[in-house]
Order: sequence, then structure tokens, then C-alpha cells
Amino acid sequence: MNNDIIITIIIASSLIILGCISFFLKKIFSPWLQCKFSNAKISIFQLIGMRLRRVPLETIVEAYIYSCKAGIPIDIKTLEAHCLAGGNVLNVVHALIYAKDSLIKLDFKQAATMDLAGGNVLEIIKGYQDKKLRELLEDLKT
Repeated sequence: MNNDIIITIIIASSLIILGCISFFLKKIFSPWLQCKFSNAKISIFQLIGMRLRRVPLETIVEAYIYSCKAGIPIDIKTLEAHCLAGGNVLNVVHALIYAKDSLIKLDFKQAATMDLAGGNVLEIIKGYQDKKLRELLEDLKT
């Protein structure tokens, strides 16, 4: 009878440990590995902290990788703060990338302010670029 209890305890504790390991691998290690392969510097402890603060880790990691790949240095804590404030982090990063490619001067603070004010930053920047292009074409016609 004592051996059955010991075996049951060992199996239950093994299952709990395996569950914790699989959670860690799925929720923490996978985004960290994604950042590592993308040359986006982030520590595993930052990811654990974000998970504990209930920040949407996948969204922040995706936005961070996009910004790093585009050569736009944005601190991971800044992205996290904007997300916690209710902002659309991916939309802001896409707008920054579009603005950089279109030679429009826009920094994260400006884009985040527009986003939190309720505007679609990417659409605003695209509209601004279209307006500049139309003005340039009008100037070329005359």
C-alpha cells in the first residue's frame, strides 16, 4: 500500500513538472528563441516579467522584431507601456516603418500619442504621404 502511494506521488509530481516545462517552452522560450534568431536583443527574464504582468507577449515580441529589423530602435519597455496604456503597438510600429520608408519624420512618442488619441496612425501617415505625393505631382504638372 505504501508503494502505491509513493508511486502515485511520483507520477503526479512528474506530470506537474512536465506541465510547467511545457508551459515555459510554449509561452516563454518560443518568443525568446524567435527574438534570438531575429537578432532582437531581449532577455528571457524580460519575457517572464511581461508574462507575469499579463502583457500580450506575442504582440510585443512581434512589434519589437519588426522595429529591430527596420532599424528603428524602440525599447521593449516602451512598447510594453504603450500596450498597457491601451495602444495598438503593432499599428504604431508599422506606421513608424512606413514613415521611415517614406522619409516622414515621426518618432515613437508622436505615433503613440496619435494612437492613444484614437487615430489610426498608419492610415494617418499613409494619408499624409498621399497628400505629399499629390502635391508633388501637381508641382510637376505646372
